[in-house]
Amino acid sequence: MNLFQNNYKNVEPLAYKLRPKNLDDFVGQEKLLGKDGVIRRLILNSALSNSIFYGPPGCGKSSLGEIISNTLDCNFEKLNATTASVSDIRTVVETAKRNIELYNKRTILFLDEIHRFNKNQQDALLSYTEDGTLTLIGATTENPYYNINNALLSRVMVFEFKALTNEDISKLIDKGLKFLNISMSDKIKEIIIDIAQGDSRIALNYVEMYNNIHSQMTEDEIFSIFKERQVSFDKKQDKYDMISAFIKSVRGSDPDAAVYWLARLLDGGEDPKYIARRLFIEASEDIGMANPEALLIANAAMNACERIGMPEVRIILSHATVYLAISSKSNSVYEAIDGALADIKKGELQEVPINICHDNVGYKYPHSYSDNFVKQKYMNKKKKYYKPGNNKNEKMIAEKLNKLWNE
Repeated sequence: MNLFQNNYKNVEPLAYKLRPKNLDDFVGQEKLLGKDGVIRRLILNSALSNSIFYGPPGCGKSSLGEIISNTLDCNFEKLNATTASVSDIRTVVETAKRNIELYNKRTILFLDEIHRFNKNQQDALLSYTEDGTLTLIGATTENPYYNINNALLSRVMVFEFKALTNEDISKLIDKGLKFLNISMSDKIKEIIIDIAQGDSRIALNYVEMYNNIHSQMTEDEIFSIFKERQVSFDKKQDKYDMISAFIKSVRGSDPDAAVYWLARLLDGGEDPKYIARRLFIEASEDIGMANPEALLIANAAMNACERIGMPEVRIILSHATVYLAISSKSNSVYEAIDGALADIKKGELQEVPINICHDNVGYKYPHSYSDNFVKQKYMNKKKKYYKPGNNKNEKMIAEKLNKLWNE
């Protein structure tokens, strides 16, 4: 051991010191790591393949990477995508090849924050994960189906980690208190559980803060400090109530209420990307053809969230929220697709008309006709799914459709 290595041990935060060393020490994720958990079985059978661990911060993804390194007889390499480059991957690959050739030993690459890799960096992993040169385990807080390219996704198993339960957080707090050899009232413990919102790191950071100040301050003073830091979501359900209030305010054309609930969500620590995705859906579901540009505004806000963080991105989200709230509303496209899907589920499965089949007979090319339109059969049994709404834009659409089809 390096002479000065103990100095690093002294400055390690409590959350780092209490990282689980083995599977039995792990708190939470029972479905994945409990007695019959799928990941536990894969690890114990040395059968873990290319995987993505996806879940919120502080739920144990990185800790599990450390456990895997201690449990499996493999060479273990760790990179963080925020700082790693393609050159770093090549170095790991060369190490992996040497371990196979010289020791018949496989290499596991644990890549934290994998969603931070761009497409080219992700592509650099493809051939090596496919031919077995290395086993990739990526960890991400972002939905991999939005942030990992399809080629890489097709080569991995995705495991979703859940935020820790209050019971899990309580166990971790007790573990921290025992390690520090201190006690804590239920009142303080409950507010830490509330603040943590399922994040083990936050919970243990507050336990450590409590340890540093409890001898100089009264419990009421500490409670007051923690209360000020408490997130705006007083309980888990509040988040979903606020999201509901936010979307319903946009749908109801109240920009003031919509901006207020947006502010509550942001102040409570909600991920701006999640809010932007909800606005993106809202632009089609409740505005749709009444103002098609709303979809472009919402998409721009979602793209901005990928490039800009808080606090600046709040302005773009406010812009999109106000625009969608004041837009004309229509749910006609929402009703159209749901109506068609309902008919299909009822068994209304029409054959493709022969004139528009791949090997068609009698197809009329619209551009060969006046106004680029010609009447012909597109469904064997005509049924109306898209019904234009009662707004300025869709009134014009209705007039156009009536003129074309004499409806």
